[in-house]
Amino acid sequence: MNLKTLIACAVAMSCLAGTSLMAQAAQPASSKTVQAENTNEKLKVGDTAHDLYKQERVGIKDWQQKGLKAPHENTQWVQISDKYVLVQMDSGKILDITPVKK
Repeated sequence: MNLKTLIACAVAMSCLAGTSLMAQAAQPASSKTVQAENTNEKLKVGDTAHDLYKQERVGIKDWQQKGLKAPHENTQWVQISDKYVLVQMDSGKILDITPVKK
C-alpha cells in the first residue's frame, strides 16, 4: 500500500465518520418536535402551543414520577401525542419537548 492510497483511505474514513456524527446530531432535533393533535402541525421548542395546554387542568401533576425536571413558576408539563411538552402558561410558548418514557 503506497502513501497516496493510505491518505485516500484515511480521507474516505473521516468523511464517513463525519456523516455518521452528523446523522447522530440530527436525531435529538427530531425528538424536540411534536405532532399537534388538534391541528396536525409539527411544533418545536419556541413555537406556541394551543390555548388548551396553557390551562392548569391539563398540566401533569406527577412530573417527578415521569422523570421530568421540575417546572419553573408559570410553566407546566403537558402531554401532547407521544411527548411531554413544557409550556409557559401565560404565553403558551414551548420551552422543552421530551419523549414519553415507557
